Amino acid sequence: MNVPAAATRTERMPAPGLARSVEETVMPIPPNLPPRTLRVGVLSRLATTRPWEIHDHVSALVLQQAYESPYISPPDGGAPRPLLFSEPLRSEGDPLVVSAAVRAGATFSDGMPCTAGAVATALSRVGDVTSRAEVRARGEKVEFRLRAPDPHLATVLTAPFCGVAAESRGQLLGTGAFLAPEPLDGADPMKSEKLLLRPNPRAARAPALGGVLFEVYPDADALLSAVHAGDVHVTYSLTFAHLARLRGAPVFPKTLDGSSTGILFLNVERPALADPRTRRALCASVSRTEIARVNYGALGLGFAAPGLLPPFLKKDVPLGSVDGNLGEARQILDGAGLKAPERLTLVLTWGPKPYLPDPPAAAKSVADTFRALGTEVTVVQPKDRAEYAGHLERADYDLLLGGWIADTPLPADFLDSLLLSSMVVSKAAPRAAAYNLSRWRDPATDRALAEFRRTLDVKDLTPIVRTVHEQGLMVPLLHGKLIAVSHRDTRRFEPSALARSLFAEVEL
Repeated sequence: MNVPAAATRTERMPAPGLARSVEETVMPIPPNLPPRTLRVGVLSRLATTRPWEIHDHVSALVLQQAYESPYISPPDGGAPRPLLFSEPLRSEGDPLVVSAAVRAGATFSDGMPCTAGAVATALSRVGDVTSRAEVRARGEKVEFRLRAPDPHLATVLTAPFCGVAAESRGQLLGTGAFLAPEPLDGADPMKSEKLLLRPNPRAARAPALGGVLFEVYPDADALLSAVHAGDVHVTYSLTFAHLARLRGAPVFPKTLDGSSTGILFLNVERPALADPRTRRALCASVSRTEIARVNYGALGLGFAAPGLLPPFLKKDVPLGSVDGNLGEARQILDGAGLKAPERLTLVLTWGPKPYLPDPPAAAKSVADTFRALGTEVTVVQPKDRAEYAGHLERADYDLLLGGWIADTPLPADFLDSLLLSSMVVSKAAPRAAAYNLSRWRDPATDRALAEFRRTLDVKDLTPIVRTVHEQGLMVPLLHGKLIAVSHRDTRRFEPSALARSLFAEVEL
């Protein structure tokens, strides 16, 4: 597997099912990589270098190696465990005040002690924390003054956007096993296709690896080819649809419980979709089983999503029919004296995801269905994540075909991201977990979400799902299974259904 520095591999046989020439040239292995460098394959660049701005899987996987969150979720989604904190959150009398001590001896990568004050400053940047509590230092402890009772704050503090960073001389420093990402092709980590993370010499425990290299591949076919060639040690970027094409590769693929849902969002702010009966008719017409078929083939119908919450979260209530019904859609429109919109614009996610392996095929299915109702759909395909994010911030779409991957094992967090009024995507008031792309603002829904967060009881989920259905806010399409792929030379790699693996203890 090792190739001399700066070597280029040629005459590589393509992976099964890949239409590539035998005489292909694959990107050279970067020179001067440290020994025992773990190579991680991804399909998009780093979207931010600031942990409190993390909004995507790749940035989370990269930055959590350098910036530790107070707690960490175990791979099975169990109770959070202390990471940068040394103990669970505790109340000392007032139920609205909880605190925990920072891990003894925690040090930033420049040698500066990681104090409670530094942690409080870092967490005060995180909108998803400050919306729940005021954060302050009290001696050696970090104190949270809750705005309302929240028994799940520790779970929120496992999210990658709660990674603690200190600013010093224009740089961000962390306490994790590795240093901040270093671009190997240029000066800007967010434009780089090769990012190296070197070991943090002041980490609590020295990593076994000499480094971690994140490489961006142009598409899933190129990543598959590199996996077959042994050039990738770990990737979460392939989908269940690629599983058969991994046969013969020197890897162990592991299928994990689905932690994501592909979703068709309807933008309630757009004039053509202002009437909830129009939205409800459109939602009723969509066949999730057909979208499962075009994404996974005839055997993939089990991926059709009956409800919003993915299987990993272990709670859900059915939402509408998985098969779609044009007759019902026409009946809703006729009964209301409405016609389907003449034209709608659909923006789709920029690349394959666990919850949507083939976004263009899904978009075509939606467009064909709506055409049968008399609606012409213009499909807009962003070229990358940045262009996609621009559409979200401008809200210049009628329909959006995307999805959401859970940040935490808490079903209430998943629903808050999609439906809470304060989670409407906005450049002016950004929140890392915001994904309310229906742009639904409703105090009654907010109260129902708060009650479900308090109880986590399915009976309190029912009124939320009823609102989504009656208002025609979105259609859950597919529950994607996550595939964790690791090279057979990789040891002590712990796959996570949230794609939140730490590489501190991985060995080659």
